Amino acid sequence: MQTPTVLVVDDDAFFRTFCSDVLRQEGYGVELAASGAEALERIEALQPALVLADIYMPEMSGLELLESVKARNPSVDVVIMTGYASIETAIQALKRGAADYLRKPFAAEELAAVVEATVAQRRLYEENARLRFQLELYELGRSFSSVEDPERVLALGLEALGHVTRAQAGLCLYTGDDLAFMPVLKPWRLDAHQAQAVRDAMVTRGLRYLRGLERVRTVGRARLLRILGEGTDLDPAEMLLVPMLHRGTAEGAFILLRDQASGRFEPADVEKAVFLGRQIELSFEGAQNLQEARQLAFIDALTDLYNARYMEEALDRAIAESDRGGQPFSVLFMDLDRFKEINDRHGHLTGGKALIEVSRLLAGNVRENDVVIRYGGDEFVVILPGSGSEEAREVAERIRLAIRQHRFLGREGRHIRLTASIGVATYPTSASSREELIDQADRAMYRGKETTRDAVYLATSP
Repeated sequence: MQTPTVLVVDDDAFFRTFCSDVLRQEGYGVELAASGAEALERIEALQPALVLADIYMPEMSGLELLESVKARNPSVDVVIMTGYASIETAIQALKRGAADYLRKPFAAEELAAVVEATVAQRRLYEENARLRFQLELYELGRSFSSVEDPERVLALGLEALGHVTRAQAGLCLYTGDDLAFMPVLKPWRLDAHQAQAVRDAMVTRGLRYLRGLERVRTVGRARLLRILGEGTDLDPAEMLLVPMLHRGTAEGAFILLRDQASGRFEPADVEKAVFLGRQIELSFEGAQNLQEARQLAFIDALTDLYNARYMEEALDRAIAESDRGGQPFSVLFMDLDRFKEINDRHGHLTGGKALIEVSRLLAGNVRENDVVIRYGGDEFVVILPGSGSEEAREVAERIRLAIRQHRFLGREGRHIRLTASIGVATYPTSASSREELIDQADRAMYRGKETTRDAVYLATSP
């Protein structure tokens, strides 16, 4: 029996060496990788029985590596290692297809036992070829079902379809109900020029193959060459079209290509594509529904801005991007001056209409990638990616003047005037954490309210 190979993936050299020593003593072949990207480059050549991966690594996490490994080869088991294990961590790893997980630091006996149990379990599965075929498709489907990003579902789905059908290249076209304007979402083993050329050829000469596409079908070489024309340098033997259906209507397709050396797709390839295509559709629809539900949960019902629940997630993402790219970002904390008097004098209905107009003024005075949040009541927060304190001050002044000069409820003949006090804090110069950043912006805003109101104040450095 061939000695199983274990690929150990960890950016910590100590744990790589420790795992290697233990597993070699247990009789396993061991290969090492210091990152997820390095592991993915070696997996196809090594064909390991098991991948032992740390969950926290730079650039690509263990969970992301897990998803990619399962999409490329679902028969490769993955055991996740973490020094910060929790029930939630374990559940996330197992839901995404992990065979098991280990909590650092672990003893040599524990490592050997988990690897032995995982490898033994896989050997049982491999004793029956038909069972292995079914399990591969099942595990692929399971890996899609836990993915929450719709585009990630399509990327993993294309890669999985390509591998199980032994295709040489492919791409995903998705556009909803307008097939004539479909963009290339995800190319696989095609460069950008080749992918665009295939897309253009399908729209100009092969659109009839996509319209009304309700089942997996193949396009032979003669017809395929007429479709592709001279727009590509590809010379494929056959094309496999896998529809993306929504309520029975094609809203996109996976296009898979086999080259001349590999020949045509076999019936087993089509069978796999039918099964996986359906799993991808279900997972894609589920991810879309989850995204829409989350979007609704993060939207303020009155103003259609993001709500306070979304602020923590947006700030965490902004901090991560700032740490990664070295660019600052700023936060504006705005409070309307004496807004309670508006409610007392004109009623809460009028106050609500004024807040809606404030939200529109805010949206109209920031960039498309800026995040505008209704924090609560008459308080608003604006997150400005890539903006230092002076740029943020300029935006805050523009917003302050827009509110001061605006006649609220003018169409109703009210002509209500409002002003705003705005505090500005910048990461990382004003604060080093999400909580400190909001606190500094809030304090700067209150300096304005306690002095002149209708003002912009910058937070002081810590």
